[in-house]
Amino acid sequence: MKKIIFLIPLLFVFSVFAQEAAEAENEGENEAAAAPEAAEAAPAQADEDKITVSRDELAKLVREAVAEEMAKKEAEKKEAEAQKEQEIAENTAKTEEKPAEEAKEEAKEEEKKELSKTGETNGLIQTSYTKSSISFIMGDDNLRDNSQYSPKWDIGSRYEYEDFADRVYGYSNNVKSSTKLSLFHAEEGFLPYLTAKMSLSFAMYNSVDAMSDKLITSLKEDRSFLEIDFRHPTTHRFNITLYPYNADNIAIGNLRGLRWGGNASVWPQSDSSPVPGFQVLYGYSDFSVYFGFKAHAQSKTDKLSTEIVPKETVYGYFGGLTYHNKPLGFKASLQGAYIDKGDNVNIQDSGLKNPKDDTIHSYGVDAYLEYNNGSRFGDPIGINSYSDGTWISPDYTTDVSWRIRGEYLFQSEKLQNADYRASVKGSTGDKTADYMAHGAALDLGFRFKGLRTMFLYSYRDLSFMTFDAPGVNPWMTIPKEAKQTPEHLFTISADYYIWHFWFGASFGYKIPATYTVKDENGRKNTMVIRERLSTDAVSTAFDRTREMLPTGRDAQNIFFVKADIKYQFSDSFTAMLEYSFTRDHNRQRMVAQEDGTYKSESDVIEVMDVHGLMFLVEGRF
Repeated sequence: MKKIIFLIPLLFVFSVFAQEAAEAENEGENEAAAAPEAAEAAPAQADEDKITVSRDELAKLVREAVAEEMAKKEAEKKEAEAQKEQEIAENTAKTEEKPAEEAKEEAKEEEKKELSKTGETNGLIQTSYTKSSISFIMGDDNLRDNSQYSPKWDIGSRYEYEDFADRVYGYSNNVKSSTKLSLFHAEEGFLPYLTAKMSLSFAMYNSVDAMSDKLITSLKEDRSFLEIDFRHPTTHRFNITLYPYNADNIAIGNLRGLRWGGNASVWPQSDSSPVPGFQVLYGYSDFSVYFGFKAHAQSKTDKLSTEIVPKETVYGYFGGLTYHNKPLGFKASLQGAYIDKGDNVNIQDSGLKNPKDDTIHSYGVDAYLEYNNGSRFGDPIGINSYSDGTWISPDYTTDVSWRIRGEYLFQSEKLQNADYRASVKGSTGDKTADYMAHGAALDLGFRFKGLRTMFLYSYRDLSFMTFDAPGVNPWMTIPKEAKQTPEHLFTISADYYIWHFWFGASFGYKIPATYTVKDENGRKNTMVIRERLSTDAVSTAFDRTREMLPTGRDAQNIFFVKADIKYQFSDSFTAMLEYSFTRDHNRQRMVAQEDGTYKSESDVIEVMDVHGLMFLVEGRF
């Protein structure tokens, strides 16, 4: 632009110069006419030194120079505009990428927060926060049997026949029709690095009144807690969690099939009284140590109906040490528990030198190892939900991931000695004897991209299965003449993930735990212990944890197969379809009698070969 401004006055100067040149030419012609001799004297010299430019030619030259400069300026302008547009486009792309990156970071932070709520933090402390959830279930537990066990295809609560591997892994059909209600709040405290958390939690149970067939809905407290969590930047951590009503989360063990000390059933005289408790943890870096305590008020003797009996307060003590290196994927823990179960109700205190000699002192020691190589391996799929409402989904960030887990639990307590005879000479201490139990599990998993395979083996002996009953015959050890066998469980499963779909299949094989004694005629009577027993020491029509076989019959091994399709609409909304087949030829049909009792029927194929089909939709919020 500056050059154009400069050319305009230049054009004016050249115009004046051209005019003066023309006037000088006219004057020269007049002089030449007046003095021709002089003009003729040097014509060549004049022609060589003189250059003549017309006004039009000069104007043309200036216009061409101006046009050239304008074109050059226009090209520079277009180039500058193009460069500016490119910069704007680059800045726009960066601006669009930045929120995406920020969203990823925010998602990671939210994930950390959710993990901290569900107990995935260093240490063994496990708070009971769960998201609120609601489930819709439609199906038939047994397509072939239309009795009281499986009243055709329908919607809602039903009697469930669980796949036995599910209990060991840690989730259960028992909650698939339940609703969880949680009010959770967390905020930073007035002290630096301190966070306060609180959760008011309930589980909603639905039942049908037998007389009116009306739906009855009830709420049950579900491990509400108060928690103070202090985390210093130097990796020091202090945590205390208070459970005012239900301290089920205070227990030892990791896999549900081995975990012990959680619910009130560990106390044989439990009568649904509250079990409050607290847990304290101190952690530094990857190490932490914790201590837990809870109390239970229970009856001192067997309670009949609404009979008023004396009560006593008993206690449970828990503790453990853990090392958890999350970047490495390695975790190891050693835990222990001591639970005072109170007096043995079958032993009269009057016959003891010391009335406290029949107190059931129980304890357990648990060792656990886990190594996860690659991204998080996750839990097996299934229509079942974890008892606390969570399912740890696999992380497919890395192409290859594998995991190995191993756990061992030892338990011991003193029960009434089944082999004690009053006529045999000995001290009163012979009235009690040690009741020792062992349980172990090995879990292997390998993933390549979207394909996962898993193998589980677990071992639980008869004492372990009946430890909290306590005993096959309540309050007593196992007689020496009784024959007992442990439980062996093998499960192999695989699933494939694509487009938010999981396609899975699994196979399980169980050698059940058994208890066999002979009657007065020498005929054997065998009991199959299908699952760990609680204080309910008898078989009912619907609680089939133990099965008494017909006289003279041996127990049969059990197996199952199942196929699952799961789709996640979002992180909080899931739909699943499951088909299962279970063969259990130990199972009998219980038929109601006119007097209100139940009579067992053997060899009913409809209840021994069980086909089930279930559809589940579950939302968490």
